[in-house]
Amino acid sequence: MQARPTDVRLEFLKYLLVGGLNTALSAAIILGVQWAGASPVVANMIGYGIGVAVSFALNSKFTFRTAATRHAALRFLVVVLISYLANLATVLSVLRLTHAPYLAQLSGIPVYVILGFIGNKYWALRNIPVRAEG
Repeated sequence: MQARPTDVRLEFLKYLLVGGLNTALSAAIILGVQWAGASPVVANMIGYGIGVAVSFALNSKFTFRTAATRHAALRFLVVVLISYLANLATVLSVLRLTHAPYLAQLSGIPVYVILGFIGNKYWALRNIPVRAEG
């Protein structure tokens, strides 16, 4: 069944809400680890690594209303990896151009969000309905 445009908009808003919470958590971790002396790349890896589990749980249950299966988790991890690599390329490029680590970290966020939504909506977490309880 094809999603209606309003359904896609609602899912995107939910995805942004989950992403906002996850971004706040990840950003706090990234900035804290970086502040403690880690390199921007290491801090980025740690922050996003911790956020993956929270993101899968919330996006599968709340955003896309899909079953959190192993298959979905593996696909989700592929999307995360692709999104993360695009994010990392952005972070490294901005860091090289500006030598501003915090700006570099913030610049990677939109790249990660857009690729993540598209990958999860149309591949990783699609057509895996949640079974009715009871």
